[in-house]
Amino acid sequence: MHLMPAAVPRRSLDRHAYLFAPAPHTVRDAIYGSVPLSHAAFATLDTAAFQRLRHIKQVGPVFLVYPGATHTRFGHSIGVYHLTRLALQHLTGLADIEPEIGRATLAAALLHDIGHFPYSHVMDEIVVNGSRLSHLELTVELIETDVELRQVLAGAWEVAPQLVVDLLTGRPNPLIPRFLYTLIDGPMDMDKLDYLNRDAHHTGVPYGRVEVQRLIDFLTVDPGTNDLVITEAGVGTVESVIFAKYLMFRYVYWHHTARIAGAMINRAVLDCLLALGRVEHLSVKDPVLRRVCAATDATLEPTLRDLLGEAGLAPPRALELLSRVERRSLFKRAQTVACAVTPLLDERFREALPRRQREAELAALVRDELPVGSPPFFDSDVLIDLPPGAKFAADIRGIALESPDRPLRVVSWEDSPSASYLTTATVAAMEQSLRSALVVCDTHRADGDLIRAALSRIQLVE
Repeated sequence: MHLMPAAVPRRSLDRHAYLFAPAPHTVRDAIYGSVPLSHAAFATLDTAAFQRLRHIKQVGPVFLVYPGATHTRFGHSIGVYHLTRLALQHLTGLADIEPEIGRATLAAALLHDIGHFPYSHVMDEIVVNGSRLSHLELTVELIETDVELRQVLAGAWEVAPQLVVDLLTGRPNPLIPRFLYTLIDGPMDMDKLDYLNRDAHHTGVPYGRVEVQRLIDFLTVDPGTNDLVITEAGVGTVESVIFAKYLMFRYVYWHHTARIAGAMINRAVLDCLLALGRVEHLSVKDPVLRRVCAATDATLEPTLRDLLGEAGLAPPRALELLSRVERRSLFKRAQTVACAVTPLLDERFREALPRRQREAELAALVRDELPVGSPPFFDSDVLIDLPPGAKFAADIRGIALESPDRPLRVVSWEDSPSASYLTTATVAAMEQSLRSALVVCDTHRADGDLIRAALSRIQLVE
């Protein structure tokens, strides 16, 4: 990847030395080779909060399916920083970006996952009474309260921490151009471009790789809305990103084994939070919940045990599911129910407590079928997994039509002259075709096949 676009004006080089000057540090990355790091970026890597990301796997329990997928949020965050730097180098030639805002954008890219929970996005899926734990909320908390991080932002980066928070949360700020928000969090943001390439590389699959530099070269700014759009020549590259995301969800992120492991982790955490009385309002501002969220993959179970012990509570039986995930003693599928065929699944089982209640009902029905004298079959021995929505759509802000004899004109994705087969409706159908609820159970027992057969006959939604 080239690091300095040839057409960048001299004024931009002078104003944006943080982008174009030789970097004092480099790190060797598995995807991009040598990644240049500024003094500020290097100082950020050395903070305790950032070092924690070394111990959180990028794609959670996917390593149980693809053994190479042990890469971490640490490497991914460096990758997003690198791509954002390349994008800013390109965009400074197209629009005016104040140097402090540019530096804040780089800092936001590097810190976007600083508050990530153990096992990637698994714990984000616990929903109780409409509330859920948000790793973005923890990210903001860390930026606003972590003394070491704030010193690095104010000192090395020379930016106000609030600018970084505004960029990450999308909070309107008149100092921040609209297109920079999209660069950090949007349909084609640098986060998505990095994780698709990085996850494909480490899982060893061929279909997640996308041409990041080519897509960056097609970015431009809509003069009417000041939003980030893509030139007409980039439609094909955007299509490749959509296909890559579809295939990665189909074969990697939503692989049934990874989903089963995620369901086991979630049930363990949920039962511990219920025992601790911490499900009324799920927020990282709660000191107990913050300790859970700030754990790592390796320390999640000990943290939960410590919290239960401090409260004088016995660990719930479901806590054992965490150690079972680590030793790959996983539940097995008893039933697969397509969301497209059963639209009530989201209504019934998106919330954790109704889903847990139905799991208890399924367990009771299985117990009725087991012979007298069978080993105990517990409520947590059957689980329901329902993946969240994924949003494959190319809901980019627009396609820029360039012509030598008239001003730049921006049209919607659907109205582009280079019409794509991947319309909003088509992509929504692609997504829905992948989503299925799983009913899974513990088959690591002599009567496992009998239990599995019993569950396969029970209708999930009555």
